Amino acid sequence: MTDAVRSLIMRHATSGEIKAQAVADGMITMYEDGLRKSLAGITTIEEVLRATREN
Repeated sequence: MTDAVRSLIMRHATSGEIKAQAVADGMITMYEDGLRKSLAGITTIEEVLRATREN
């Protein structure tokens, strides 16, 4: 957790604001990581979508 993300959390920022800051600070989302692993043959696109799709 970076200081910038911590500050946003303490100020009760929206989840979108927190995610945007985390990505700007270098976070890789589960979806992005899953796509990379799919391209490397570690998992499938179907599994990535199943695990990261919002319900």
